Amino acid sequence: MSNNPWPFDHPILTDIQRHKWDPKAIEDSPGVLQDLPRIMPHFFVPALEDKPQNPIMESLGLEKANTLLPERKPRSFALSDDPSGLSVRVLKPPEIAIVEEDRIAEVQALWLGAVVRKSGVRNSLLSWDRLRKTHANTASPTAFISEQEEFVYTSARHHVHPRLFNPRHELLPTTQHELLASLKSTVLGISSNLHAWEPTSERFVHIVASKRASDGADTLPILLVDGKDEVISTSFVERFLKIGTLLRRLELLLVSLRTRSAKEGPTIHALAHTLSETLEYIRESLVECPPTHSELANESSLLPLAGIWSRYALLEELLVSLSELCGRDEPRTPDTYLHIESSPSPLLSRIYDCLSDHSERQSPTLIRAVFAFILTTTSQEYIQDVSVSVGFGGKPKEVKKNRAKQQDALVLDDEDEEEEEDIFDMMDAIDLSTSFPTFFPQKVSNLLPAAQKSLVLLRIAQPNHPFLSGGQKGRFVRWFWTEKEVEAKWNDLDTPTSAPTSNLSNLLAAKISSSKVSYKPELSDFASFDLEPGVTRSQMPNVSPGHTNLRSFIRDFPPSLPPITPTLSSLTLLAFRDLMNHASTLSSSLLSLFIEQPGKLNFKAHLELLRSFLLVAKPGFKMRLLTALFDDAGEFGATSEGRSSTAHSMSVRALRLRKHRMKNPSSQGEAQLKESKQPWAVGLAPHLLERETWPPVGADLSFFLRTVIVDSLEGGQAPQLGADGMENGKAEELEFFREAEWRLGFAIKDLPKKDSKGRDRAKWLDPLAIEALDFLYMDYKPPKPLEILIPADVLAKYQRMFAFILRLFRVESALKSLFRMSTHRTISTVLFPTFTESRQLLLHFRFVSQAFISSLSGYIFDTAIGGNFDPFLGRLTNSLTSPSVSSDQTFSDVFELAQSHSNLLDDILSACLLRSGQKGVGELLRQSMELVLEFTIVVGELHRGRIQEYEAAPMVEQLYGKFCIKMTTFTQVLKGIVDKSPSSSKVALETNSGNRRPTGGLDALYHLLIRLDLTDWWGAQRKS
Repeated sequence: MSNNPWPFDHPILTDIQRHKWDPKAIEDSPGVLQDLPRIMPHFFVPALEDKPQNPIMESLGLEKANTLLPERKPRSFALSDDPSGLSVRVLKPPEIAIVEEDRIAEVQALWLGAVVRKSGVRNSLLSWDRLRKTHANTASPTAFISEQEEFVYTSARHHVHPRLFNPRHELLPTTQHELLASLKSTVLGISSNLHAWEPTSERFVHIVASKRASDGADTLPILLVDGKDEVISTSFVERFLKIGTLLRRLELLLVSLRTRSAKEGPTIHALAHTLSETLEYIRESLVECPPTHSELANESSLLPLAGIWSRYALLEELLVSLSELCGRDEPRTPDTYLHIESSPSPLLSRIYDCLSDHSERQSPTLIRAVFAFILTTTSQEYIQDVSVSVGFGGKPKEVKKNRAKQQDALVLDDEDEEEEEDIFDMMDAIDLSTSFPTFFPQKVSNLLPAAQKSLVLLRIAQPNHPFLSGGQKGRFVRWFWTEKEVEAKWNDLDTPTSAPTSNLSNLLAAKISSSKVSYKPELSDFASFDLEPGVTRSQMPNVSPGHTNLRSFIRDFPPSLPPITPTLSSLTLLAFRDLMNHASTLSSSLLSLFIEQPGKLNFKAHLELLRSFLLVAKPGFKMRLLTALFDDAGEFGATSEGRSSTAHSMSVRALRLRKHRMKNPSSQGEAQLKESKQPWAVGLAPHLLERETWPPVGADLSFFLRTVIVDSLEGGQAPQLGADGMENGKAEELEFFREAEWRLGFAIKDLPKKDSKGRDRAKWLDPLAIEALDFLYMDYKPPKPLEILIPADVLAKYQRMFAFILRLFRVESALKSLFRMSTHRTISTVLFPTFTESRQLLLHFRFVSQAFISSLSGYIFDTAIGGNFDPFLGRLTNSLTSPSVSSDQTFSDVFELAQSHSNLLDDILSACLLRSGQKGVGELLRQSMELVLEFTIVVGELHRGRIQEYEAAPMVEQLYGKFCIKMTTFTQVLKGIVDKSPSSSKVALETNSGNRRPTGGLDALYHLLIRLDLTDWWGAQRKS
């Protein structure tokens, strides 16, 4: 074929060319164009000048110039007598007036004849196309050229807008029937005689283009439909090629999805199954579209191309939407395809977001119905797994300890886990699966992780709980789309109680019922294998069950959402309402188990035990602990020799040492002489230094401290037994206190041998330092379910408070010893007998130190601990017993309770200036306490006679000066912190809805400042 811009020789085109360029040929056609004057342009448009344009000023100038122009005289034309009618003679001005009247009469007669002509006889459209011999003279139903026959419109388009010649373009003509027969195959994703699948770019191209590309030719074939130009032909074919390309791409994606491993979860395979059903529905819909086989067989009939083209519009839009969902839309190339994640959360979120976008854009009902079907089918297994993970809709299974991090759905294991499995490992395993799809309501997303963890704890705490037996097996979460289903769900009426089954089960029901083998309901589909070969295929309808489900789903899908749930988010909230209520009830049940039920799982009892021992709030334990670790006798070595009723005095080592001293008095004197040379660690019990090493780690200390715990637990807190041997208290409480004997215990810390400055000797290795007892701490082992409420980090906060309390007790005991050394009648000696000022300074320093330590001790136990702990216990009591309590006074689940417990300890530590962010002011408090201890040690050495009064006087004066500076700085910094606190002027015992208000962390420092410096005494010291 030549490069002639006209694809074929047509009489009308030949006539036009001959009439236009061959006057002689026109002369041979008498009567042609004799009635129509030749139209010539009477104006021209000059080229724009190459300068900036000013449209406003130019318009004004043009308007002014037009008003000044002289009147234009008309130009008249006269047709010559030439038969061709193409010879036009321009009349000269003198002849214009003669011919003017004749010209006007001819034109009027021409159009008057067109008006009065009978339209039913000939075509009333007057144009140059009438010159064609094949022109139809029958009347036309319209006067528009675009609505004439194809050849007329094509010729007119070429005449008005001729196509530019491009040597790379190759025009390929084809007939309508041949093209449509080929497109009917291409639109189904199958190669035809005109278009072939190109695997590199994954799209359909013309066969000629494919051959030219393989041969290396740089040409672009353009298909021309019979009677259409290249623009219309390309536009017409483009839709069919796009549909076939997208359908083929989705089928290739479906093949790749089916090859994925089963370990990637059921959601991705559910998407593959749903996508297969959707493509099958689209393929059958394409087959039903025109033209039919009979229309293609009749080659003489003209096909309505515009009607055929429009029938594929909706299916094209559906395929475009599906390809965008899968990342295979038509502009993309294979190297830019989106990867389909197998993780359920992002996959389902992507489907839901596409459905939400189409709902907001009010896309056609078919598209919204298909996406709703995809979401319903794909998410069914995932939602069921999530529901079962919290005991909703089935019996929950054991959580598998080792699960893949990339798995987003909850992985379950039927086998029992070991009882010693760390509960926090199970919680961390659940944390890996708490990324839910975006369509999960926010409240549900917040409740589900807590409910899943609560179920694990409930299995450990109460294995026979109803939530663990699958009592709600008939309930499940499902999507509602029709108005009838939504109204039934809204009014809590009867809805389907089982998940929808596939039509395959319904179609096989009759055949399966005759089977001799009975199957469980979940294995009923396997009964089809008991049928005779060929029975199912021959007697079942040749329709895919999933395809039938899709057709019925599309048929029943409403054009708009029901009025009760007008938006997709409100519909989702209704669908997940039961799951939300179940998760909330599950969390409340576990919380009730830990709060209301007595026994070893009662959280309040454990809190009181922790407060009594680790915070030293129990008077009996405090007394025994002071006796075991501290001494306030005021005389060196008095406790170990003078007291014999303590547990330590009954230890094996103490008995052996006493027996050895009785037999060898000289050895006893040498030992006393040796002991007299040791520094006196004022405030510490003397028997802690019997081994002459520090820290005093040994069996005696362990036995003694263990006795302290046991004696404290037997001090009347446990239920007593009656005379009949029956318990006056509850059995659960008795069991709790029996277990407390081994849950509580003292332990030794593994502290570094060097201090913070890198020196070889750390302070905890020096019995004279205030940190001498930092090596000792109390450990507590809560029951396994309660580890979530009393974790290791919270116990570490309790232990920090216990270490601080031991330091405070050490200083208090040292001050008591100081008072005994200076005022007791039997052991006191005159301190500084010749240094009157030093004695007065000692008494003043003693008074100031005692006021500081007593105020600090009262603040620690009454305000910092009691002011926060008591309101927390009251809130714990009222959380479930008082329904009228406000929501800020209750707990939604055990994890909120655990966080509140941790916050409680944070407030106590903040009130005691023990947080890491309070290191500066906390160091001032520690140094002030350390100076008081050093003061007592100096006075103790003076009392023993190891130093003279002239040596002790400057030491006391120096310590007092340092103490005043530290206290002044401490109160100044404390005042600055209190001024910045928004609650500095509030009273700690302020009530809120009848409940005691916690003193808090930094807010409690206001009370410490009042206790230490009520009259601004230290501020006056600073000014003086």
